[in-house]
Amino acid sequence: MTSPRARHCRAVTSDSLPPAPSPHVETGCHRRLRGPYTGAGALLRRVVPELLAHNADLVLPRATNVVAVAPELAVVLPLPEKTLTEAAEPRERTRFYSAGRTERLVHGVAELLLDWARVLHPDGVVVAFTDVDQADETDRELLRVLLRRCDPRRLTVVVELDDPGDDEVLAAALARYADTGARRVRTPVLEGDLAQLYVDSDGVLDDEAVLQAYRALPADERARRHSARAEVLLASGEPSFELGAVPYHRERGTDPVVAGETLLTATTRCLELGYYHASMDLALRGRELVSAAEHPHLYWNLTTKVAACLSYLGPGEEAARYLGELRHTTDAEMHMRSSYMTAMLHTRYLPKDALDHELALEWSNISIVLADNYPKPERRTFNGAFMRNGKALVELHRGDLQAALDLVNEAIGMTDSHLGHEEQLLHRSVLTHNRAQVLAAMGKHAEALRDYDDVIRRDPNYGEYYFDRATVRRAAGRTAEAMDDYAAAIRLSPPFHEAHYNRADLLRELGDDEGALRDLDYALELEPDHVDSLVNRVDLLLAGGDAGRASVDVEHGLALDPRNARLLAARGSLLAEAGEHEAAWAAYSAALEQDATLVAAWGNRAVLAFTTGRPDQAVEDLTEALRIADDPVLRVNRAIASQELGNHRQAVRDLDAALAAGAGDPDLLYLRGVSRQALGDDAGARVDWEAHLAGYGDEVSPHAGKIAEGVA
Repeated sequence: MTSPRARHCRAVTSDSLPPAPSPHVETGCHRRLRGPYTGAGALLRRVVPELLAHNADLVLPRATNVVAVAPELAVVLPLPEKTLTEAAEPRERTRFYSAGRTERLVHGVAELLLDWARVLHPDGVVVAFTDVDQADETDRELLRVLLRRCDPRRLTVVVELDDPGDDEVLAAALARYADTGARRVRTPVLEGDLAQLYVDSDGVLDDEAVLQAYRALPADERARRHSARAEVLLASGEPSFELGAVPYHRERGTDPVVAGETLLTATTRCLELGYYHASMDLALRGRELVSAAEHPHLYWNLTTKVAACLSYLGPGEEAARYLGELRHTTDAEMHMRSSYMTAMLHTRYLPKDALDHELALEWSNISIVLADNYPKPERRTFNGAFMRNGKALVELHRGDLQAALDLVNEAIGMTDSHLGHEEQLLHRSVLTHNRAQVLAAMGKHAEALRDYDDVIRRDPNYGEYYFDRATVRRAAGRTAEAMDDYAAAIRLSPPFHEAHYNRADLLRELGDDEGALRDLDYALELEPDHVDSLVNRVDLLLAGGDAGRASVDVEHGLALDPRNARLLAARGSLLAEAGEHEAAWAAYSAALEQDATLVAAWGNRAVLAFTTGRPDQAVEDLTEALRIADDPVLRVNRAIASQELGNHRQAVRDLDAALAAGAGDPDLLYLRGVSRQALGDDAGARVDWEAHLAGYGDEVSPHAGKIAEGVA
């Protein structure tokens, strides 16, 4: 039996609402405790040991995903060899995760929780998340996914939150998937030193008596207690405290410089992990503790982190302001970083209509000049190669592929000439990967694949390399190997819809519509608003006769992209099938207004015109379609419409072309015979009809009677 609840619950402060469900498991989400994934990590530390004891196979393939969210579990999970990105020291880090990685991680967490509920709580389980108003973006992202993906009869999510604030996505998820109930009233047991209780709660205990006792402490005593608490947490050996409670206590401790260094360490770690909201928050807090005049190294490094996070998250214009601030210093490294990051901003991170690749080129050149004159010789080669790699991206975006290739080759040559074989392994793999991408863009598939093979040999557990190589292998016609690469990318990575979307496209090309549909179903489970996935699934559903599901996808997709030509054309097909001919005509016409090269819309509108008694319009539409793509089916349809109009010469020409293209339907021979007879070519008609009858073999042609009479 499963829980009868059909919806999740948002728990608010109320005296009149029914109570929220009592939780089996409760997890606090206050980011002050452990920073990113405070709530998710606490839940995994509870769930993973239970699952390991019951069925380790549900956990082990997700070990990397689990440890990214709850690093304390690394001691109980056998982990694969680290990728070069994970193993790189901070100064060697030249690759940073996309901002979308955190969503992929929470999908992995959600699927693990669904397995936990299924196998260990078959009657249903309720999980409550508290302090959501103070949660990091990563935990809020998890809640948005859980609300959408979890069947509340199996796993009911209770979100304690009075006001979602400006989190419109979470607010929408709560409105769509959750009822509202009254949150439980908790009465904490308060004994002993109340001020110390507040410090030991890491500042999350919300009780007025406790707060008054804490505020009554002398300032130096408060600072001493915070510093002491930080040391206790560090001694625990739990690394997630270093992204939450330790920085919090050090900020309020006895040494602001130590606090600034702690915050820089934490913001750097969050940046490396792709937790950009937390990284920016920590960096901004660090800037409040130290000044550029007294502690320039700390201040400018923190400023760099703010600018980087704003580049990844937006708004890019705000990132530009911090990058401009970096140019207030005379520190050569800060100017080099600012120049490079400004180039990337203008070629990659600003809104599309604000990108300026020429300006990016100017900033890239400045970064190279500064790198080549870097004061520390041991870093000069690394910086020079790195900046040339950045300029290569700018040239790629400018459309100068050869210039991009030359720059990457120059960077590789510099690295190979001046660095030891085992130095800067990540940077070298990034350069090789980037060269592979440029070569692929140039259509040099064999050379690109050699580089992909090389980089995968060096870094075999980095899933995105396989994803990229699959694209090139497919372009080179090596479809079986491309399928292997998609499987490897999916196995090595947290869930991401692109791999399933691309594999679905290849599966359909190979004739496996059922497998393609499975992949698209999963891709849309992960990313329900991905319009291209909806478009492709609509095609498959229509081909399979599932008009109901196709209609739902069409309307969902058009709500997201009202001008999508393929979806408008699909709407036309659904309306035509339902007999709503005027509405179908309007939908096909709207599709063609958006994309006059959409052959399917021309062809299907032609069919509609013919079936509603307008063969002349059908011929016009099919002629437009054939100008775009000479297709045997279009030729046959125009032949049929031409016959209806008495234009048998055109019909014969079209049927000749269709048969020459390999169309094997014996009925085409019958149709050509009809037109030949109409043109007075009785002998030719007889030849076609005899071939038509032979094509039916042991079966009887539906046209056999007319042929026997000699009149088609």
